[in-house]
Amino acid sequence: MKNKKNVELLFYEQKWFRLVFLFSFFGWLFYNSYEPFEINTNELLELDLTVKEKFESSGRTNPIKISFSTKEYTNKFGIYVGGTFGRWTEVTNCLEKNRKIKVKIHKENKVKLNKVSKVIPIYYLYSDKSGVIFNEEEFNQGEKDSNNRYIGFCIIIFIFCLWGILKIR
Repeated sequence: MKNKKNVELLFYEQKWFRLVFLFSFFGWLFYNSYEPFEINTNELLELDLTVKEKFESSGRTNPIKISFSTKEYTNKFGIYVGGTFGRWTEVTNCLEKNRKIKVKIHKENKVKLNKVSKVIPIYYLYSDKSGVIFNEEEFNQGEKDSNNRYIGFCIIIFIFCLWGILKIR
């Protein structure tokens, strides 16, 4: 017959500690990462621009995926993922060299115009050739959808971690 040794686990190896840590960590993660980002139409300023050059971002962590320079200002303007999901072809076609476009930026970013090191995000894009590519409402919906995907991913990871802790004897 085997004798089982009654080994006392250290406090950080016990199931209750792991559960408390898991719930605390994911609670902290949701609290710090959940900031609803919504653009109000009254806070925007419309600009008429002429595209000079287009740049695409290669970084995964950079929320601005496409930026472009204009003939009117020395700074760059950038397009967030929100509002443009699934419309990259329309956006890139709209940003051809010498194309006249209308964009809307936040009023607070007016002071950043003509500062070379600044990339100003846009929340509305209109081209005479293509019409409205995206507007404030589509941008807000894109941000909500992106946030919902992030929350869903975190919930799946949480469930796997919870299952892993609960199956430990």
